[in-house]
Amino acid sequence: MSEALDQVVERALTDKAFRTLLFKDLDRALEGYSISDEERALLENLDEENFDQFAGGLGSRTTKGFMPGTG
Repeated sequence: MSEALDQVVERALTDKAFRTLLFKDLDRALEGYSISDEERALLENLDEENFDQFAGGLGSRTTKGFMPGTG
């Protein structure tokens, strides 16, 4: 999984507006992120109900080094 996808997941976990955008307008949400076609397909298949389960499966990868003092 790419660093860009990790960043998208972490942002969706911490930024409610971004999370909403991710599920309503994936194209806009992913602007500026270098996401592969495979990763994009993975995100397209997630919804708000299974997103947290997916993110939890990533473990500490999603928070490592994301914010000063947290990684």
